[in-house]
Formats: sequence, C-alpha cells, structure tokens
Amino acid sequence: MLLFILAAPGLGCWEQVSSEWFAQMKEQPAVQALEGVQPLMPPEGTVPVGGIEPRIDSPVPAFSPQAQALQNPVAMTQASVERGKQVYTIYCSVCHGADGMSNPEQNPVARRFAEGGMPPTPLLAVPAYSDGFLFTKIRYGKPGMPGYPQIPPEDRWHVVNYLRTLIKGG
Repeated sequence: MLLFILAAPGLGCWEQVSSEWFAQMKEQPAVQALEGVQPLMPPEGTVPVGGIEPRIDSPVPAFSPQAQALQNPVAMTQASVERGKQVYTIYCSVCHGADGMSNPEQNPVARRFAEGGMPPTPLLAVPAYSDGFLFTKIRYGKPGMPGYPQIPPEDRWHVVNYLRTLIKGG
C-alpha cells in the first residue's frame, strides 16, 4: 500500500518518462488554417437563394413613383401587427419611442439627436403616407435616419401594418 501511495503522484506524469511517447502532440507547430487568408467572396453576379429586391435609383426613393405604387401584400391581421410591433421595438423605438412621438425627455437616443440639432421626427404624419412610401422609407432611410435594408421585406410590411395601428388620425 505504501508503495502505491509513493508511486501514485508519478502516474499522472507518465509521458514524461520518455520524450518519444506521444511527443507529437506536445511539440507540433500550431496550425492556423485561415491565418493571412481573406474569406472567399461570392462569385460575381451571385443572387441569394431568396432573390434580391430591385433597387429604386432615385435621390429620394420614398417619393418615387415606384415606391408610391407599392401595395402592401401582408394583410393587417393581429399576428401581422404583433410582428410589426416586435420589429418596430427592435429597430425603430430607440429613436421614435414606443409611442412614435420621439419624446427627448423619455428617450435618451432622441435626446442625443436633439442636442445635436437633428431630433427624430414624431410619426404623426404616418396616416398621410402610402404603404409603399413607409415601406421604402424604412428600407432606404432619409437624411438623419439610417435605412434598414437588413429588415426582411415581409417584416417591413408588418411594421407598416403596426404603424397604422400605432398612429391614428395624424
């Protein structure tokens, strides 16, 4: 028993007995497969699986005839409004507020923009705009407002439906 107790600490370091036992794991060079290699870009002309939206080439895309002609393909259901609210909360409420009024006293981001001379616009005019105008404004933005092309088109239509319920009458 005493022999086992004295030998036990050495059993954990058995590979130290000979430098040739499993040395390849300890003494190999580190391999960094992508070190110094740029990621592969998609081939020229590649189209994503879902296709791409046609771009509106206009100085102010939201006022273009193409934008005005867009019709909302998403029915205004409770599920659509709920999804629109969820997307609005993520992307829009940081500037426009939960109620769409861009109140600088309640919203730190709106306050910061107001201090810089460009407060976010309250969404009071939403009822006067067409669905295509709102959809396009979300995608392309405007001066002082970034565009959000990363929001999938269907979600943008849901946001338009939500805005119709959030701001009534104008």
